[in-house]
Amino acid sequence: MKFLMFASTLLFTIAVVSVAMLYLRRTTRQVIIELCKSDAGAEFWLRSADILAYSGALMLVLIFGNTTSTQDLVEALRLTLILTLSGIFITVMFVARNVWRTVASKPGEPS
Repeated sequence: MKFLMFASTLLFTIAVVSVAMLYLRRTTRQVIIELCKSDAGAEFWLRSADILAYSGALMLVLIFGNTTSTQDLVEALRLTLILTLSGIFITVMFVARNVWRTVASKPGEPS
């Protein structure tokens, strides 16, 4: 039962992060292509953001989501969702802050 709970929380984390990253991908790609002026640069930054989102969310779930001590699947998924969304939030905040700094620092261009 412990392995099933562990595996389900990890799969749930990956699914939630995947949905969030798919939702953001097209808009983020357009912004980054405009900033980088190349597809290769944009692809690098998009993949970096993906790695940040997946690894950040998984690290939070693995470190703080002690699902082996609970027998309730709903409670384990609730805690996993909170930690996963926290990881996504931190990643999006980090990327948005860095993009905003780049956009805001361009002199003479309206943002």
